[in-house]
Amino acid sequence: MHIRGPQARLLAGILVSTFIGTGAATAQKAKDTVRIGFYEPIGSVLVYDDPQPQNAFTPGAAFDTLICYAPDSKSFVPSLAKAWRQPDDKTLEFDLRDDVKFHDGVVLTAEDVAYTLNWLIDPASPYRFKENFSWVKEAVVVSPLTVRITFREVNPTALARLASSLYILPKHVHAALADKSTFGRRTPIGTGPYRIDSVDIAKGVTLTRAAAYPQASPCKPAATVGRVVGLPMPDVQTQAAQLLTGGLDVMRISTREAGETFEHDKRFVMTSIDGMMVQYISFDAANRSGNKILSDVRVRRALVQAIDRQAIATSVTPGQKPPLKTDALCFPVQIACAWNTTPPPFDRAAAKKLLAEAGYPNGFDLELTAFASAAQLAEAIAGEFHKIGVRTKVSPVTLAAYRQKQRDGKLQAVVALWTSGGLPDSSSTVDFLFGKGPRDFARDDQIHQLADDAMRTNDEAKRKALYAKIYDRVNEQAYALPISGRPDVFVHLNELDIGPGSLSPYSIEANEFRWK
Repeated sequence: MHIRGPQARLLAGILVSTFIGTGAATAQKAKDTVRIGFYEPIGSVLVYDDPQPQNAFTPGAAFDTLICYAPDSKSFVPSLAKAWRQPDDKTLEFDLRDDVKFHDGVVLTAEDVAYTLNWLIDPASPYRFKENFSWVKEAVVVSPLTVRITFREVNPTALARLASSLYILPKHVHAALADKSTFGRRTPIGTGPYRIDSVDIAKGVTLTRAAAYPQASPCKPAATVGRVVGLPMPDVQTQAAQLLTGGLDVMRISTREAGETFEHDKRFVMTSIDGMMVQYISFDAANRSGNKILSDVRVRRALVQAIDRQAIATSVTPGQKPPLKTDALCFPVQIACAWNTTPPPFDRAAAKKLLAEAGYPNGFDLELTAFASAAQLAEAIAGEFHKIGVRTKVSPVTLAAYRQKQRDGKLQAVVALWTSGGLPDSSSTVDFLFGKGPRDFARDDQIHQLADDAMRTNDEAKRKALYAKIYDRVNEQAYALPISGRPDVFVHLNELDIGPGSLSPYSIEANEFRWK
């Protein structure tokens, strides 16, 4: 998603020629409707069926979880459940509110909660990321408003997972469907602050404010905007033109150039939301790719020291504020995020010296793989590597091509963005990058053991100490380098407040939209 050269000048021309008044904004406020652009069409509003990042926007609007994670206090607060307890390491019990109804008027009960979880863990239920609930043994109804969840194993992230991923479904609707995949397209009934009026892969998704939302809280407030429409528009140029000419009210941008189009138009505001997204580079230390040079820690440290993280992050990160700094692949908002060491500091002379000591005084050839969303960052890092003699080729890839290279062990170094999968816990990143599997470039037995130990205890202090050792090991061995945080950036009407944002992969929530 880039705006450069002629396209940037074209949009600048649109900006100059478009009326500068507030008529479009006033009209939308009078209609009490917010239109937001989606780069991918939504095939189902249920994230289990269509688990793309932007589809984190619709489930949170239409459905609720048992509990809510409050990032400011790093605590869990009530939502559909008013209270809960953990009688032992493998059991959780939840007491539900007695005043919550689905959008069709049917009262929520423990039957709905138990049904949802048992459907998710059923081997016959076809959806991606089933491992998110593989720790659940079963959910049973204790009473009409009490449900008990038992575990197959100790899981210190259970509450975090339930708060971020367990959207409660109506048993009376979902269970009756022969084809469960139709639920998110035809009958998406939930308990959330919005009800789904329509889902059309070509026309988009329409949300209407729920008549009542008794479970509202500061963690998940009730909606105030009457109607929100998600419109599929596949490219940034189309969305920018629609925003400038009154066809959209909110759009998401991912490059600094895209934001520059709107900087001097007082009709619009740019909002940067810091969540859990980190932009990073990782190296094939285990030598799966055949480039044995990267298995030398001196080479990896040299590459790390060649990167001026602050300068690069400032030059390529979208938004109007400095990106978050971090010396590990997590952020303080996440549970058990800690580290005691820092990556090798930027020092080009020291980097060259390390390369010479490793036997590469004239550098070497390196392939740097990157997704389109991280292409600018990869090019900037390649420029840094060239300054120490490392001849770097940037290879942009699609997700499918990346997966194939990953399976074939052909990734030498990767530049990417990671959102922690929306889970506010350090375990997500450690499992994603260093868990046993094709994504693990380090193959470090010490990290594997520490990670296993961290998932066998519910003691948060012990977990924090264990993850600190993992992130320290990553820094010491230069397995990966966090460049900086990566905010999600939205351009929107000046008369619209899109809220403080959330930790979901999409970062904003429909129920936090407010007209000024």
